[in-house]
Amino acid sequence: MTEKKKRSPGRPTEKQSANLDGILRVAMKCFAKNGYGGVSLSSLAKEAGVADSLLHYHFKSKENIWKRALELVGGEVFKELKNLVPLIKELDGVQKLKILNRQIVYISARNPEFQQIIVQEVFSKSERSKWLVENLLIPIYSFHDSVRREEQEKGTIKDIPPANLVSFMFGAITTFFARTYQMETQFGVDSYDEKEVEQHADLINDLIFNGLLVR
Repeated sequence: MTEKKKRSPGRPTEKQSANLDGILRVAMKCFAKNGYGGVSLSSLAKEAGVADSLLHYHFKSKENIWKRALELVGGEVFKELKNLVPLIKELDGVQKLKILNRQIVYISARNPEFQQIIVQEVFSKSERSKWLVENLLIPIYSFHDSVRREEQEKGTIKDIPPANLVSFMFGAITTFFARTYQMETQFGVDSYDEKEVEQHADLINDLIFNGLLVR
């Protein structure tokens, strides 16, 4: 009988990597729903349908799972925006901002847990919030920021401080998806309905740029 060749430890196969990504996506939902403090390795393992020992082996700690899950989705968001940049490079700055805003709406609708975790974590200072801002939010916001600086220097848009501009621009975009229960209960609106997503993208650009453009 031919002896099976043992795989060297530590390097996951392609199938294992896919399975680990699935675990991380389950973890995102758990952290979004229960908050960081309301999640344990055992509860994650139960939700993912795996043994506690597997999580310990591959991820070592709850914090590492949290980071890996956010890196997975945040990396996808960053890549999507990065891939969009060369497609809109011939447009003027305001049109670039409108398209970036629209894309953020679509991304937020597809990844509500990512937005919910951001809201949870950046409310106050912590090592997790510091890591989140430095490693994910600053790179993701950089696409808007570079265009915003150029347009403000040209005098196309008002010279609003970036902290305020980011707050009401991204806040307006993502709150619609981060507070889905409120939207449904209070207004009878399904935030993930395709027509609602498209309408939100239209309204965001209409409201923001009516106030942002220099007349």
